[in-house]
Amino acid sequence: MAAAEANDSVRLPPGFPKGLRVLLVDDDSLCLKVVERMLCSCEYSVTTCTNGKNALQMLRERPSDFDLVLSDVYMPDMDGFKLLELVGLEMDLPVIMMSSNGETGTVLRGVTHGAVDFLIKPVRIEELRNVWQHVVRRKRELAKEQDSEDHSQDGKEDAPDASRKRKDLGSGPGDLERSGDPDEGNASKKARVVWSVEMHQQFVNAVNQLGIDKAVPKKILEIMNVDGLTRENVAS
Repeated sequence: MAAAEANDSVRLPPGFPKGLRVLLVDDDSLCLKVVERMLCSCEYSVTTCTNGKNALQMLRERPSDFDLVLSDVYMPDMDGFKLLELVGLEMDLPVIMMSSNGETGTVLRGVTHGAVDFLIKPVRIEELRNVWQHVVRRKRELAKEQDSEDHSQDGKEDAPDASRKRKDLGSGPGDLERSGDPDEGNASKKARVVWSVEMHQQFVNAVNQLGIDKAVPKKILEIMNVDGLTRENVAS
């Protein structure tokens, strides 16, 4: 997928992916400098940070100044997993994890907690050249969610007209059979689940309780025990 093609469906800055705004987080100063140089050679705009707490503060104060977060996993004050979790809860930014530890459990933990990618150190420039694709995907997801909310709002505005039409049909036994159970519409609305901060924490707790290798959607659902929650909600 080329950046020019992506721009057809998602609003992107002119010249994208040049100028992609990356927040790079790593407590290893040498690794930080090497990855920063590679990102700059890709013509990205790079801001560096040596610890997770300062990175989170920076993101909270200037959330619109960044397109992507690239963070090391193992850092002393706040590890990359915690940073990943908080960024996922508080802002709509894609996060890429990187580590010299390429064990399946570590990679799976990062992806399970919401990382869009996991890079094994030493990071290669070929991998960094393609990180902009995650920004495009996230923008597409947000656009779809907004479009879905707009359609939902339009449906609510049309609801009074539908209600008046049902009243005009009368209220005899035959009409009730044709219209069905009046609570069916409400039941479908109740079934919609809003993925809140509390629910995300329940999900994380369930994954930690089961362990990465056993954290399958069915068992996660059983532990969370939330009405209306489906496998699709958990798997996404």
